[in-house]
Amino acid sequence: MTLSELQQIVFDAGVVGAGGAGFPTHKKFSKDVKQIVVNASECEPLLMTDHHILKKHFRSLIDTLYTLMQVMEVEEAFIGIKEKNVGLMDPEIVKTLPENIKIRTFPDIYPAGDEVVLVYETTGKIIPEGCVPVMIGVMVINVETLYNIHCALDYHKPVYEKHISIGGDTKESITVKPPIGMKIKDVLKTCGIDAKDCAVIAGGPMMGKLVDLETAVITKTTKGLLLFPETHSVIQRRKMPISVTLKQASAACCNCQMCTDVCPRHLLGYSIHVDKTLRAASHGEVQNADSFLEASLCCGCGICTVIGCQQMLNPQAIATAVKGELAKQGYRRKPSEEAPKPRPERESRFVSSDRLIDRLGIRKYVKEKIVRQYIEFHPDRVEIPLSQHLGKPAEPIVSVGTKVTCGTPIAKTSPDALGTTIHASIDGIVTEITASAIVISAN
Repeated sequence: MTLSELQQIVFDAGVVGAGGAGFPTHKKFSKDVKQIVVNASECEPLLMTDHHILKKHFRSLIDTLYTLMQVMEVEEAFIGIKEKNVGLMDPEIVKTLPENIKIRTFPDIYPAGDEVVLVYETTGKIIPEGCVPVMIGVMVINVETLYNIHCALDYHKPVYEKHISIGGDTKESITVKPPIGMKIKDVLKTCGIDAKDCAVIAGGPMMGKLVDLETAVITKTTKGLLLFPETHSVIQRRKMPISVTLKQASAACCNCQMCTDVCPRHLLGYSIHVDKTLRAASHGEVQNADSFLEASLCCGCGICTVIGCQQMLNPQAIATAVKGELAKQGYRRKPSEEAPKPRPERESRFVSSDRLIDRLGIRKYVKEKIVRQYIEFHPDRVEIPLSQHLGKPAEPIVSVGTKVTCGTPIAKTSPDALGTTIHASIDGIVTEITASAIVISAN
């Protein structure tokens, strides 16, 4: 198999980063890649999708990883995993791994899944400011994305369903695999979960987003569905308008700089000072442009808010808002030529998952075991978004009235664009095409 053939297969299968912003995976493949890092950290509390995939499909993941290494002529690969989760990998298979596929373990810290942190913990390299991993010869890929590549290569199966964890204020925590485009409220109902009097977060308790149950659907990047009471601080923090968040920061910030002191990227040497961004945004200090521009280095992990700030302010929301506005204005940070050096105090400021869970106030929602449930989903209707990836939305290649089967391509971008292919997730008929989605009704 050639590199271009690999890229085409993965593009046709619609594989994107399953746990982040949905970067089209075929765009990561390059002869410039010398090291592959598999993200098996399962970064946020209450999420377990990658754990179940790793435990059940470890052999297939390793075989697929080795194929990628051969096609791209990669020198070595690393599986980055927390020490406590090593037992998820079949020890007999681990014993047979080739010398150039290595297991790298690290403590149960957050945010171990941030690519800057992960690359450093596995390879010892630090991605320079404004750069992406491939600029230092590294490709980062998470467990579910690797599994989706396996399905594409071995079974010609495109991405039309999604592994997700469901937990929080529920009787049990489960991992299921609903079709893409199915309404989240219908997924919960099928699983026997009553979301009454609860708010739902798509993603983890630190970086997940509030969803509207009347409109939100499963996408290729939905990692989890977490239910919390409306009054819980995890929910209330997300419901706070940014205008109020800025006023609170203006009135109550004591300039202690603790938000910066615990920032994982600051501790790796990045020139990000969350406290300065907070003050600049909340006080309108436009004369200091660097305080705003540094926000582009933020990964949005939320450590500054949950662990750092003792005034119960929300530096995470402010930095995220500034970063989003910079992106809208087309700002791109100029890549640095040199990698920063970790600060000497870094390891003493690690944040354990246990500490994070207690600070979030979600201890009672941590279940002893998260079960993989094989629930069959048969929605009458799916609404499949045209934008489930980072980049230009896909364009429909079907019309109203077209009969489709599960896995039929229904939209795609140009292979050269930063996009991918979208597929039908049920058998049925295309009943509506809007500017943002394709609606399929079951036969």
